Amino acid sequence: MGLFDKIMNSIFNETKKVVDSAVSGGKKVGEAASQKTASTPAPQPAAAQTAAEPARDPEAERYYLEDGSYEFNNTFHRDTAYFRDIIFRNFGDYGVEENVSISRFDENAHPKCTPVTFLLTKDGKRYAFYVIEQKRTNGMPYRGAKKVLDAAGIRHIHCIPCYKNEESYVVNRIKSIL
Repeated sequence: MGLFDKIMNSIFNETKKVVDSAVSGGKKVGEAASQKTASTPAPQPAAAQTAAEPARDPEAERYYLEDGSYEFNNTFHRDTAYFRDIIFRNFGDYGVEENVSISRFDENAHPKCTPVTFLLTKDGKRYAFYVIEQKRTNGMPYRGAKKVLDAAGIRHIHCIPCYKNEESYVVNRIKSIL
């Protein structure tokens, strides 16, 4: 018998002991069958014994789970209208176009390139602002669109709608490219 087989048998035997102990309620298998269980209270289900899930902070962008992973707080999900209002309130002196095709900047651009969500124009200079889901920021359509914008000399940024994106933050992000 090799070393691997010895280790596997040891793990199997230990696992079997733990399972047998859990099934018999911590008693030896022979004892559990011979004793009456009517006088003892029924054990509580495991779900009832666990503590309630802690309340989630509505101001947090992410909720961290026990395994170290996290999920986003969807209460912050902002739609395009939210960003449109911010742009019109704070950048009224700029021309604003929505959903501008990338083929406008390069005729040979791939047809699946992500269109520019908002194109701001002033004094002949153009600036692109994307509202894009986080899972799409590394995909070919978005990366290809960024390459086309870079080649055309158009500065660009993006915001991810599942984050807070408070107005001051969005305004400062847009001002950073102007």
